[in-house]
Amino acid sequence: MEQAILGFLGGEPLATELAVAAGRHGLRSLDRLVPELALFAGEGVGISIHDPGRLVLGDWFENSRSTSWGNYLEFMVDQAEGLTISRAPITGMPLYWLEVAGGVLLFSHLELIETFSVALSVDEEYLRYLLSFSNFRTARTGLSGAQELLPGTALILGRGLPTTETFWSPWPHARESVGEGDAPILLEQRIRACVSAWANSRDSIVVELSGGLDSSIVAAALAQGEHAFSAATIATASPDGDERRFARAVAERCGIDLVEYVHGDAVLDLTAGPAFLAPRPATYGVLAGIDAALGSATNEMSGSSIFTGIGGDNVFAINRSIMPALDALLSLGPLPRSLAALNDCARLCNATVWRAARAVWRQWRAGRDAAWPRDDGYCVRTMLPDEPLPHPWDEVVDDLPVGKIRHVQSILRIGDFLDRPGRWYGRDVVAPLLSQPVVELCLAIPSWAWVARGRDRAVARAAFASHLPAIVAWRRNKGRLETMCAEAFLAQRRSLAPILLEGRLAREGLIDRKRVEAYLARERIEGDYDYFRLLELADIELWIASVSDLGAGKFRPVQRAY
Repeated sequence: MEQAILGFLGGEPLATELAVAAGRHGLRSLDRLVPELALFAGEGVGISIHDPGRLVLGDWFENSRSTSWGNYLEFMVDQAEGLTISRAPITGMPLYWLEVAGGVLLFSHLELIETFSVALSVDEEYLRYLLSFSNFRTARTGLSGAQELLPGTALILGRGLPTTETFWSPWPHARESVGEGDAPILLEQRIRACVSAWANSRDSIVVELSGGLDSSIVAAALAQGEHAFSAATIATASPDGDERRFARAVAERCGIDLVEYVHGDAVLDLTAGPAFLAPRPATYGVLAGIDAALGSATNEMSGSSIFTGIGGDNVFAINRSIMPALDALLSLGPLPRSLAALNDCARLCNATVWRAARAVWRQWRAGRDAAWPRDDGYCVRTMLPDEPLPHPWDEVVDDLPVGKIRHVQSILRIGDFLDRPGRWYGRDVVAPLLSQPVVELCLAIPSWAWVARGRDRAVARAAFASHLPAIVAWRRNKGRLETMCAEAFLAQRRSLAPILLEGRLAREGLIDRKRVEAYLARERIEGDYDYFRLLELADIELWIASVSDLGAGKFRPVQRAY
């Protein structure tokens, strides 16, 4: 496994199992920073810095704005502090840890430790939080005792109990302000610089080019930087999932080769289970066919790093609400710019100005509601927690507009999707639009600037309009997968029924069985997207089944209070 990390701090108890797992997965042994730390890494994990007492794995970039950024894990030894492991903000190389056998076990992928003599079990309390607050990713995982080192946090070992500290937060950047007139050129420069930083350290690049704005911006930035790359795109059999004409236009503009795949869902099995082991529910079964098809395209380009536009909607503050207009009114007062923002929101939402104004008034009267939205559909609400788990970004932010808070929450949400696609498992995947300098700049741009002239992601469009075909830069619609997903659900709902109605969640009394049964019995689901929720619940059950055999072992992880 090329993009893997495995280690143990604590001496000999797991030494044999570490060596066996490292050999099985093709990991190389790294020099020991301290005698008690055994550390292994895949051949694809580069070493950016290796000094006495310091080791940086992965991509480490520096510039005047951010002292360091990239996709790294930094290991630092200090006589007073012990060993500190820091994960890069926003993305960062994945790392999980658990206290076991008198030490701390470190791993990037659950597959690395599946044969260890460590007793792993499903964290039932975590499942309740998961059912109530979708995509709110915290350090806690679905396996008791296993925690994720979140982006922008550090794990401190060797001075008593393991502790974590946050060294990066979005809030200081959200409190900054970038002028609307300067934002497009600054954003273009920032994205191009970051894309080049990623590309300069890679020999072969393939872009997952959907034809949407975000992946097209990544392709345009690569082309402007004169980096060699190719692209792959995929279409579904239904028209709403066929974006090939947009992808072709971008490929022609960039002067690159484009590999096209058409996906049919004939072999899609919604009951197959996850594509890989993970410490929490990961893959989406309904997207497995697309995942496999696009994975086949990128796998043909052996050794290529995958560049993706994931995170663009979040970083570019996509918004179809009146929140930017309310932000402008509260920040600027009743000035012409606030009225323009109201008109922009109305156009974006296909509403009249008067209707938008009434919505702003109602929102203002309702007061601030910046809590993470609860999403407990088809579950028994009384069995679920009322508040989400704590997160390092928890902070009182009464001084910020609600639209800005939603922007931060959107960036937090996308973090729950970065390790889900099976085609990315174990691959070198780069999400340039989630580069720390890009995110920091975007957080400083006013929310109303992102909806200028009634267009979502307006600043990003203006930044790259001259480098993209007009049909892509100014398109208002997005590719959709509803037809494919709905057809798959209807065709396989009989197979899904026992998973939903007889699984662990149902046995624990967490599922509203009557409501699920009623929905499964429906003949038509047009205009209703609740089937996505049922597919999500089925994926959770299938994940539980996938990790049920990990429970054997003489070493039991320490489970501390959260």
